[in-house]
Amino acid sequence: MSEKHDVLDEKAVDGKIVDLQLKEEVDNENSSIEAVALVVPITDDPSMVAVTFRFWVISFFFSVIGAVIQQYYFYRSTSGSFSIFFVNLASYSMGKGMAKVLPTSSFNFFGYKMSLNPGPFNIKEHALIGIAVSTAAGAAYAIDILSATDIFLNHRIGALGSLLLIITTQSVGYGMAGVLRRYLVYPAEMVWWGNLVQVVFYNAMHNTGEFKTMKMIRGWSYMKYFWVFCGGMFIYEFIPQLLAPLLVYFDWLCWINPFNQDFWAIFSSISGGGVFSLSFDWTSIGGSTLWLPLSAQLCSYGGMILNYWIILPIWWINDTLGTKTMGKPLTSRLFFENGTRFDINTVLNDDFTVNDALYDSGPQANMSPLYALGFMTSFIALAGCVSHVIVFNGKDIWRSWKMAVGSEGEDIHTKMMKVYPEVPQLWYAIFYVVMAALAIVTCEVYSLQLPWWGLIVSLVIGWLLTLPICAMTAITGFGPGLNVITELVCGYMLPGRPIANMTFKCYGYMAMYQCMNLLSDLKLGHYMKIPPRSMFIGQFYGTIVGGVFNYLTMILIIDSQREVLAGIKEDPTGLWTGQRVETFWGSGLIYGALGPARMFALDGKYGFVYLGFLIGAIIPVILWALSKKFPQVQWSKFNVAIIAGGMGAFPNGYAIGIFPSLIVCLIFQYYTFRYHKVWWKKYVFILSAALDTGAAFTGLMIFLFLGGGLSPKLAVTVPSWWANHSEDGTNAPYLAVDRCGAYGGHWTGGV
Repeated sequence: MSEKHDVLDEKAVDGKIVDLQLKEEVDNENSSIEAVALVVPITDDPSMVAVTFRFWVISFFFSVIGAVIQQYYFYRSTSGSFSIFFVNLASYSMGKGMAKVLPTSSFNFFGYKMSLNPGPFNIKEHALIGIAVSTAAGAAYAIDILSATDIFLNHRIGALGSLLLIITTQSVGYGMAGVLRRYLVYPAEMVWWGNLVQVVFYNAMHNTGEFKTMKMIRGWSYMKYFWVFCGGMFIYEFIPQLLAPLLVYFDWLCWINPFNQDFWAIFSSISGGGVFSLSFDWTSIGGSTLWLPLSAQLCSYGGMILNYWIILPIWWINDTLGTKTMGKPLTSRLFFENGTRFDINTVLNDDFTVNDALYDSGPQANMSPLYALGFMTSFIALAGCVSHVIVFNGKDIWRSWKMAVGSEGEDIHTKMMKVYPEVPQLWYAIFYVVMAALAIVTCEVYSLQLPWWGLIVSLVIGWLLTLPICAMTAITGFGPGLNVITELVCGYMLPGRPIANMTFKCYGYMAMYQCMNLLSDLKLGHYMKIPPRSMFIGQFYGTIVGGVFNYLTMILIIDSQREVLAGIKEDPTGLWTGQRVETFWGSGLIYGALGPARMFALDGKYGFVYLGFLIGAIIPVILWALSKKFPQVQWSKFNVAIIAGGMGAFPNGYAIGIFPSLIVCLIFQYYTFRYHKVWWKKYVFILSAALDTGAAFTGLMIFLFLGGGLSPKLAVTVPSWWANHSEDGTNAPYLAVDRCGAYGGHWTGGV
């Protein structure tokens, strides 16, 4: 506790210990951000304990399930996720049940005394379980390296090396988060929008404050409203996710002429641009479309429409840079000039480095022009993010940071968190050094082709660019990644080493990405008033558990679906895919094996990609100048980084959900927010949670039971009909389940 709070009197208010001076400030102050002020309570009970026996048991259980499910979705064509709201619901019931039945006896664990049942299951304990599980329930980025080397090089790294790679890449961001929390968590402007839904959900479940009396439609409570819509979505999602996958890819315009190659390339959402394609699968839309800032969403969808609905058709029809030669417009595979697939294994040495003499003596590899354009948009997004944050947000962020360092103008939630001991910077520093040292050992011992000095360079890049990227993400809900810039740097430093390039990218990118996730969780802990040291424990615990079960799930899926993931065999349902791994591997080939100096030579076919840096840096400056000349227009809303991010959203196909997501966004964030704001404030966050949770329940049920996840004996074979694949295991005469394209290459036109 700070010295200021040590000398102030305290008293009990409704069972809560509240600093008198702080209470007076709270009574007269709220967040300067309207959405935060509407949904985040300004009350706290410092006597609540977050790290309990129940926390360890429940968080482990759901961390395992979440890591398995999320890794499962990594190899699926739909971008579903393990909903944290499912965890919130189930853990609430388990926590309440354990509070009723467990004895109150205590035990010692390595000198730490812990009670089996410290009392009622409380909201901080509940939220920390969710934070630990959310840290675990992701597909670790290092899995891309392990999957790519296993599937495409037939080289499986040992279990210990794999786990060290996963854990170190997931953990290097901790030290960065510790340093940057003062600037990216404490200021009110750093909203981290996704957390607001969870704040509403936790408070609704625990009936805190105004949630005790708030009534919804028909006099329902918050939770009854949630369960009605959650249950409805749970039942409905069995249709697109299991019975009728055609509804996921409802490419209705392609049906006008399904065997014409031009129609297929433009209107198919599996292999082409998905122009005006519909999707009736909620996982393709997502609850965030209901509440993310309108301007940011419109920039993102605008980028998608520009690239996939305008540029793609023009380039395909005109065969720009040989677009048609590659067979389909969106692919990360490499080809020879005549369209034959390029196999990197034919020019690799025994240590998986490229034999330059052998490669140079034969025909050169080419990539899809639209895939090359994706690299350009990544450069635009990165340069645009840095430039936009500097010119439009620089002064405000600097002022907020100065307030965060001192005490004047602090956010009310930052003031309230001062009653808890902080995590010393030394903890974060030691943790960072240990993880960096283990990362060096991993790279040197397990032949990842990346020397120790290369790893340090990747971590330095993460430090330099994390701040502007996380600032934009916290403010807008969108932000670019570091994956492409790290590939580019390593490609020039260590050409001919594909595994080194993937490893360099993984450490550089994950340093930023994991730091961003940790900062977001720290902000949630900030809103929920969870002690910082409890947050540190919960986050690291989730990281370890998640990494172990990510790895085990990867091994099981690769061993059972290897041919499909490698692209040797097609999955007739269109639901299993190795596209994400193939995209990662394709980048490794372009930047690592062949190298940017060869693939992106300034005088070569793809030299235009470097213009992305110039475009991204200049456009925000032009918009800033226009904002000074025409201040009545909100020029800062035109965010080139978000637009470019939308342009590169589907580099390898599966352009699903653009049109329906845009419709949902306009209904809720434009019409409802503007003309029915009271309804929006009351319903939108809990509705978003309900729909996402229902869809996640369905995915979990299908995976564990109907899909044979627990046992092949439980698997259910869905009858073949017009909205599903045909009886012979293919989609003939169609190319895919969307009833678009000609099976066997029997095109009737557009070739």
